[in-house]
This record gives sequence, C-alpha cells and structure tokens, in this order.
Amino acid sequence: MKVNIQKIEGSWKLGFVLDKHVDHSGFLGTDQFGHDQFDTVRTEVGEAIFQLKYRNDLSQIDVLSSAFVENLGEFFKTAGLVIPMPPSKNRTVQPLTLLAKAVAKKLDKPFFET
Repeated sequence: MKVNIQKIEGSWKLGFVLDKHVDHSGFLGTDQFGHDQFDTVRTEVGEAIFQLKYRNDLSQIDVLSSAFVENLGEFFKTAGLVIPMPPSKNRTVQPLTLLAKAVAKKLDKPFFET
C-alpha cells in the first residue's frame, strides 16, 4: 500500500497518519434532488478506510494494520498498550476498534477498549 506518512500535532506526545484521505475532488454540479456531486479521488489509504467504514469491508483491517506496523511500528516500540480513538459514530461493528485490536496484535502490545 502506498503511504505518505505525515506527523500530526495534538494533545498527545507523538502522532502520525498514513496519508490524507482524499487526493483531489472536483465539483460536478447538483443532481436532480439538489445534492452536490463530486468527482472524488481517494489515496490508497483513504480508499481502504472508506471501504472499511462505509462498505463494511473487513478485509481492509489486515491491509491497514499491516501498513501501519510496517511504516510506523518502530515509533511505537516503547508504547505500553493500544487504545482506539473514540468513534465519531455508533456502529454495530466499530471498524476503528477492530483496526486498533489488529495493530495491537501485530505490535505484540496489550489492547484496551477504554
């Protein structure tokens, strides 16, 4: 998977993203219902996340967790555990929780949901 690692700042000691979600998007106009339409091109990471979150493609968990560990695992060698970010939307199956659990397993770190 092609990644473009970027460091992010926040109320944490160290943060990274694998890539941005969208490479580019162009406005196409509105449809017959008045909804804006866009020609959106996602990055590989963005497409994998889209498929996981909105198409329930659980195969993306292994793809994304492997990309995370391969590209960022060295930065988290001293981490003591893995905790997922709180989800922004309630879902029956929380893809972020499953992804964090897969990362924890690949990093051989304990996983805590809360």
